[in-house]
Amino acid sequence: MSKVSEIEQLLEKYYNGETSLEEEMQLHAFFEGEAVPDHLKSYKAQFNVTGAFKHKTSKLDEDSLFAKIEGDKVVKFQSWYKNPWVGRAAAAVLIILVSFYAGGKYGKDSEVEQMREELAQMKSIMFEQLENGSASGRLQAVNNSMEMQNPDAETIDVLIETMLFDKSMHVRTAAVEALVKFSEHNGVNTALNNALETEREPAVQIAIINALVAMKNKNNINALEQLAERDSVLKEVRGEAFMGVFKLKEL
Repeated sequence: MSKVSEIEQLLEKYYNGETSLEEEMQLHAFFEGEAVPDHLKSYKAQFNVTGAFKHKTSKLDEDSLFAKIEGDKVVKFQSWYKNPWVGRAAAAVLIILVSFYAGGKYGKDSEVEQMREELAQMKSIMFEQLENGSASGRLQAVNNSMEMQNPDAETIDVLIETMLFDKSMHVRTAAVEALVKFSEHNGVNTALNNALETEREPAVQIAIINALVAMKNKNNINALEQLAERDSVLKEVRGEAFMGVFKLKEL
């Protein structure tokens, strides 16, 4: 078995939550190296970030928090996957919008109707992946959703459900990142606040904190303050919540 094939199999195990500590260290070592093939490079950022988090020490105090606040920047969320069907979906939306703004001249054109059908089919595929796919398939579906320009309410609801209930912390984190992009939709801010109350995985908690800060909504201060005061929460997570409160109060 080639090295790349072995890594691909380990990735599948990783997203299914089946890897041992030794196997996870093997993945981190591989993606921290330079010889990563093009089709796997989209994973590098994730494993570099999670590796840094795992090696993070608990020496963060409030004084150092204030000292570093000015230098901190909200994490920019980005998708890790680029699939052909996403481009087709974007093209479909564009054609439909053009036909609308052209006064309906092409509104009944068979090509537009076909594009609408394809767009609906693509959304159906995404939902199917989220419901029945492997962890890596669900992660791919969530990241694909980030390419949507104007997702409907059903898509937002599915992302919220994924953020709250998916078994994989990586899929839940990706759903948080997707929802930030669609923060103008009704219910997203409330859903993120609710998720902060129930989530117990530190990496996902930090993603939610960053999301609430990125939305620049001062109504999120209360949820962050409550998390920062919760003794059962990891110290680094409480520190991130503390910084989030400070940033929102400074707006």
